[in-house]
Amino acid sequence: MTDPDQQRRSTGRSGGDSGFVGPADSSSYLKARTALTVYQAQEKQLAIQKRKGTLVDRARAEALVFRLARQERDTWVTWPSRVAALMAAEVVAVVEKQSAKPVTIEAAILQRVLETHVRAQLEALADLRVSLG
Repeated sequence: MTDPDQQRRSTGRSGGDSGFVGPADSSSYLKARTALTVYQAQEKQLAIQKRKGTLVDRARAEALVFRLARQERDTWVTWPSRVAALMAAEVVAVVEKQSAKPVTIEAAILQRVLETHVRAQLEALADLRVSLG
């Protein structure tokens, strides 16, 4: 007869609006107190993880990922203009060596071809989404 639920059942009362005051109130208090203690422990654990550097702010992490992705994209967009002339010279040297005939490759044409392929690759990568949740 120490269980509050059994006491209510034996007296024929339901737990609703019976006005029962007693052990059930202390049970509710203990449950609430336990929930509060668990919450406080979790909060302290998160604070410790944040101080150790194992936990980071989500907004800050998303901003960093976005900034790094933008820098990477910008680097790839400018890459064809930086390497087109070098690539054209290398291809000319190899083809002339193999064919023993003079060859001309326009660096501007090679740059446009590279830009087209780089942009296609970047568009494919743009569909990737980072999920930090």
